[in-house]
Amino acid sequence: MTHDENALRAALTAATASVDPEADAVRRAREGGRRRLRRHRVQVGAASVLTAAAAVTGLVPLFGGGSGPETLAPQPAGSGQAALPTAAAEPCEDQPGYGYEITPAELPDEVRLLWPDDGRLEVGEAWPRMETGPCSGGELSLAGVDDDGVIERLATVFGPEPASVVPAGTAPGTLVPGPEDHEAGRRDLAWLLPDGQQLRIDADGFTPAQLEDLAATATLTDGAVDLGDWPAETALEYVGDPGAASSTQYVWEVSGSQGSLSVQTASGGIYGWGLAGDRIVDLDGQPAVLRGTDRVVWAPAPGVVASLTVAEGLDPLEVAATVGPVPADDQRLADADAPEPGESPSADGETPADGETPADGETPASGDTTPTP
Repeated sequence: MTHDENALRAALTAATASVDPEADAVRRAREGGRRRLRRHRVQVGAASVLTAAAAVTGLVPLFGGGSGPETLAPQPAGSGQAALPTAAAEPCEDQPGYGYEITPAELPDEVRLLWPDDGRLEVGEAWPRMETGPCSGGELSLAGVDDDGVIERLATVFGPEPASVVPAGTAPGTLVPGPEDHEAGRRDLAWLLPDGQQLRIDADGFTPAQLEDLAATATLTDGAVDLGDWPAETALEYVGDPGAASSTQYVWEVSGSQGSLSVQTASGGIYGWGLAGDRIVDLDGQPAVLRGTDRVVWAPAPGVVASLTVAEGLDPLEVAATVGPVPADDQRLADADAPEPGESPSADGETPADGETPADGETPASGDTTPTP
């Protein structure tokens, strides 16, 4: 866990014990911070993964090339609906922007996951969290791949939400660059729907004309934002499960010397956690995003995303296939250390950089963690 990620996590909670930030600042920090945190997580170590994949023989290459049966891309999930709900299935109420230290027993069963107690991976630290804030907008991620399952195009659409990027008076369907536009080669664009609400896209691998087509195509239909034929026209074969607004997020992080596991409630599917060049592979009949030879992201349950990183010599797909619910009273959890204030479990051996600060537009909390109110 790098200093960047700790700063971003502080921005997500966006509160201290004594100060309640202004509501709009919390919303910007929470929503913008989540996009930035997810992008940061998937980019960390990308260069080293390229080097390792090229240098180690007999391992799955990052780009194209021969791949064993376990890395063949599964058939695209054609049943996914390329639409975003305009309201939560259950009423969503804004909550104060806080981060809560909770116990493993307070986590949902589908989030409290762990590898088996078979001696291969130990548990050194465990950190259950609950974060609250204003209702975030909906989210939907989509991906297009080449014949080897390597991701060539990625898009995550956020909204609908009140206009925050698009200036008042802008015509619906007009693309407006967001504050993260062209960061790491990706596009951050927003536009208005006819009813004045805003949609936003984090995209990689598309031409300007294709993004303009999306802004012109998206419509409100039967209580959902319908992306129409745009996914098919841009060869986006993989569509995540659309997620509605939410004001509560559960986070579960476990680490040991042989690997680390992060599980959290999240909407929109797994593809928004990937990068161009990652590979979509089969994990027990479901798509997963594989990064090089040591990291995999998958959805163990609807509305839940898990990310596993393993040490050299372990197969992330093999280990991920064994990850499942663990009782809250599992002895390994009872024996695990809690992270020091301001830190979270880390098995990557990364050293926090000096002088790093949250990116523009984020509202850092004073201190790295938020005391439980």
